[in-house]
Amino acid sequence: MNREFEGKRRSLITVHRSLGRRDCAGALAAGAIVLFFCLILLRHNPLLFWNDDYELSVLPVFADMARSWSEGHWPILSPYSWVCGNLAGEFQYGVFSVFVNAVIIAVWQFPLIFAQQAAAVSIAHLFALSLGAFLLARDRQFSVPLSIFVALVASLNGWIICWGATDWFGALGAFTWLPWAWWGAARALDLQRGKWRFLWPAPFVYLVVTGGFPYTVLMLLLLIAWLVLKSLAKTRSILSVVPMLFGVALGFGLSAPTWLAILDLVQGSARELQQAKAHWQWLVPPAALPGLILPCWTVNWSDFSNRYLPHTTMELACGLVAPAAVIGGLAWRGRLVVRQIKWELVLLLFVLLLSMIPTAGLFRWSFRWLPFFHLILAICAAEGLHLRPRLPIAAIAALVLAAGTAIAMLMLRTTASYAFPLTWIFLGLAAFWCLWEIALRDSELKKWAPVAITFSALLATYIYIPTNCGVPTYNFSQQLLKPTPLDPARLYLSIYP
Repeated sequence: MNREFEGKRRSLITVHRSLGRRDCAGALAAGAIVLFFCLILLRHNPLLFWNDDYELSVLPVFADMARSWSEGHWPILSPYSWVCGNLAGEFQYGVFSVFVNAVIIAVWQFPLIFAQQAAAVSIAHLFALSLGAFLLARDRQFSVPLSIFVALVASLNGWIICWGATDWFGALGAFTWLPWAWWGAARALDLQRGKWRFLWPAPFVYLVVTGGFPYTVLMLLLLIAWLVLKSLAKTRSILSVVPMLFGVALGFGLSAPTWLAILDLVQGSARELQQAKAHWQWLVPPAALPGLILPCWTVNWSDFSNRYLPHTTMELACGLVAPAAVIGGLAWRGRLVVRQIKWELVLLLFVLLLSMIPTAGLFRWSFRWLPFFHLILAICAAEGLHLRPRLPIAAIAALVLAAGTAIAMLMLRTTASYAFPLTWIFLGLAAFWCLWEIALRDSELKKWAPVAITFSALLATYIYIPTNCGVPTYNFSQQLLKPTPLDPARLYLSIYP
């Protein structure tokens, strides 16, 4: 009996180790696909990651942080700026994030130009984001292909590429770790993981908070509240959530320098004293939702000027598969799908609602909730695809939705200037997906269809529609690094109104 028990124990250990190796290999594969995707986009447009705030504010501060580290100082204050010399108080630069600082130190070791430095920093974070989304999906018992699909949607969706990775870097720096925090919090709720399971969410909560984006901290708090409610409904015991809450509190404690600095320095600042009209800008209009299917769908959005102007719904781009899988699953077997993902659907709809309504205080421009929406949408879609119906429900739904949206686009005149050939490409991808599902019904290659279609749809979107969503760009030259024509021996005074 003892030998038999020992043999079973060893076999279980071997299975767990092999699964761990498989998860690591799959996560690296997901990261490699994201890296390959970004390199294709960079070849298409070398200035892709080089826009607006990234040029004026983010990269100059990163250069100053690299200089400070090279001189042996933690980059909390800068002696070279009167505008934002208090780097820690600005919050958005991730001064207290170990990962942000490590990436900056590594990137500045190479002789890269400005645009290449920006691309390297953003791609490093997209790589880490894809790894976290993959592991989150694998912990939900999804297959490797479905987990890679979730990673692609989470890291390459329209909002992350068009805003987080190319303009407001703080949004990417913080959101990179939200899937990791979700993964860690879910593990802390797992009773089979032992008494030390509370440690899982702590480092990732720290990285979310120190990443530099208040909206992502709100997303984290909403996620924790949702996990608490879900766990209490399942276990009926308050003790079930104590390890997770303790781990989250530990993570917030580790990030204390960050949030203490922002709470202390935001009082009376321009960031706190926002005009009320700023909170009505960049709300997701209900009329824009067909952009989840065809991102060339163009309707009026309220921009930074409070004017309603035609805007291509690039922020809603998610690769066609995710919305088709959710809608197709609900149409196919609604009760089964709702029973499987009812909690995720409630969270999905609530986050979508938050992106459509104005907020207050520091939290202006509610469309910043969209990265979280895309992550939840990908998980809901993966749950629907995981059911594996015999008919290609999701592929048929994608074809019907793409065709219906194209017809509505023509009838409602929401085509703008980017509708073609992108619409034909999406229709072709949906038709190809249907044929793939039918021809490879009993093949393992069938499982990779969502990955291939999502990759192709997102790549076509960013090639045929400009990723710069109307923000300015500045043609800064590397000559800015040279002191000429100024004399290094003189002290200059500049006064700006």
